[in-house]
Amino acid sequence: MRNFYWFWFGLTLWSTRLVLLCVLYFTDAPTGGPIVDRWYRFFPHTLVIEAGVVMALAFAGGLLCTLLRGKARKIAGIAFLALGIAYMVAAGTDDEIMRWMGQHLSLSFITTYALAASDMGLVGRVFLGGAWHFLLTTFIVIAGIVGTVFLYRKMFAKWSEGAVVAVKNRAAVKNWICLGIALALAITGLTSKNWFAPSNMRWKRIAPVAFRLVDEIKYKLTEAEKRGDYAEGIELLGGFPLADYPFEDCTASASECEQYRQHDIEQFKARGDRKPDIIFFVIETFRGWTGDIRVPATCEKLPNICKLAKSGLYFPNAHSVGYPSIEGFLGVLAGVWAHPQTTFLSDYPNTRMRALPEILGEAGYYRMVLTATEPSFDNLHPWFAKWFDYSEYKPENQHDVPIANRFRELYAKRPAGQPLFFDWMSTTSHVPFSLPKEYGPTPSDPEVAYVRSLAYMDSAVGIVMDEVAKGPNADNTLFVLVGDHAFANNAQHRVSNFIGGVHDGYTWVPLIVAGPNIEPKVVTTPVSQVDIAPTVLDYIFLYGATEFFVGESLLELDPPAAFDGVDYTIVFHAASKHRPVFAFRMGDMTMITDSVTYIANIQDSTLVSAFETVLEPTWDTSHPAEGFVTGKVIENAAAKYAETFRKMRAAGHAWEYVINKNKLLPPPQR
Repeated sequence: MRNFYWFWFGLTLWSTRLVLLCVLYFTDAPTGGPIVDRWYRFFPHTLVIEAGVVMALAFAGGLLCTLLRGKARKIAGIAFLALGIAYMVAAGTDDEIMRWMGQHLSLSFITTYALAASDMGLVGRVFLGGAWHFLLTTFIVIAGIVGTVFLYRKMFAKWSEGAVVAVKNRAAVKNWICLGIALALAITGLTSKNWFAPSNMRWKRIAPVAFRLVDEIKYKLTEAEKRGDYAEGIELLGGFPLADYPFEDCTASASECEQYRQHDIEQFKARGDRKPDIIFFVIETFRGWTGDIRVPATCEKLPNICKLAKSGLYFPNAHSVGYPSIEGFLGVLAGVWAHPQTTFLSDYPNTRMRALPEILGEAGYYRMVLTATEPSFDNLHPWFAKWFDYSEYKPENQHDVPIANRFRELYAKRPAGQPLFFDWMSTTSHVPFSLPKEYGPTPSDPEVAYVRSLAYMDSAVGIVMDEVAKGPNADNTLFVLVGDHAFANNAQHRVSNFIGGVHDGYTWVPLIVAGPNIEPKVVTTPVSQVDIAPTVLDYIFLYGATEFFVGESLLELDPPAAFDGVDYTIVFHAASKHRPVFAFRMGDMTMITDSVTYIANIQDSTLVSAFETVLEPTWDTSHPAEGFVTGKVIENAAAKYAETFRKMRAAGHAWEYVINKNKLLPPPQR
């Protein structure tokens, strides 16, 4: 038995993985149901590929240790023991991330959430919301570690006594037989992607963490290249294919463009009119179908948001640029799409861009951000420091009503003589939808818990709105309310036609733009978070500063018939035309029009699907969180929309090139 140490080593790792996968596939996700609808389409295939990974590790360790001698052999044995332990920890972590966020462990995830533990409020609520599952996964991993260490201490030294390269004795023969078995199992498992009911869609879900981390490292080491279809891609995105900086509207030289921009800002500051205050409500995990005020029951649950929506432009079919919150933060404030492969703000922090708060700051606005989530949770501290004059997070204000009350205090202390830009970021509707203790325990039904958290959030929005209504700028404040992203419900987790995590379940959010002189209207055409920044700048008549935003204004100005010195009223209407909406996430992308929602993988042309875009509340509205699943599946989409999908992939690669090569804005002119 001792001569088969490396086989038992691999088998111990695989057994640990087997138990972890049973927990992943056969227990409920935070949405209240299984993580997949038909486990038999994933579970057996995952076991086979995982066997290939651990047996490859066992074979490599056994072969190297066989070739080495003495102390070097012992060091190599310890090193492979550590690798096995690291793999179990990484696999368990990957499973939990998949359960909670619908994505896999990646280097980008690590860089974004490395400091998440600094927010013990949100992390604590998440942990308590799934404590038994976290503890079970931890216990299984620890048991696997204990078993692997025990095996090493009991068998490695004895194995080492008889392990020699030359086949001189029975022990050596058994060792080579052991390595041969491990190699055969490794080859069988690692090639199962090609022979065991091959499916690229399945592979995206079951690929072991080692594969994904290696692929990500290879991606980071690969130089971005401009593809032959770059121009087509930029054109589909609405940019200028022939320009070196395809999303910069100014066609003059860089120095002249900067002069024009500074001139517009100085003119804006010199105007004698009252500059409107701008208040953003960025709502955590606000599903568009749950917050649809066209459903009467929604207004009963969310009266303040309903009132705000009816006072301005309401876009029930808006979409985030990606998922999770850090991507929504990017879309709302920077006005650009998420990176197609990784996390924009974490992995490309030196990208030349000019966010909405930066422009407003140049124009004389005092910029404040108030959040109930520790900014370090998703690595937002650098952006708060760069984009705002004042940012605040206090551990005692970890829910929406406390930060609404804190808004009242900060609003009263605002600097005199300056217009205000205030970004109010909610948190209570983050999974697991926990409220302060005085509201009682979180309901076990995720739908009930989510709707309850939204009602609580709505009361906080009402506190902010009431405070503004009592102040001197009640008639001169622009409100923008938008979700940072959505969160797939139980039924959406089981839709086999979904590609990755960039579908409606993760991107569909409501958007409200309300303020003086904005004509109220419900606009059902899909729009994007990237449209918010140019809309705000249009509203305050700060032209010339939107030179690289990839979105477009949602407003159209109704000018006076004549400028003859008489009083006139400026009226903003909803824009009559809208571009397709794009979102990106970890290699997948979606393009949404008012008729079809297209989903595609950027690298793999076989991973495509299409649905009829849902514009009206035709889903089961009696279930506000679980009632919507998807639009009608369009059969044979790959053949029917082959050209559309090809152009989408061109657009994805083109946008990727623009970011990787830092082509949003030219270098600053000195």
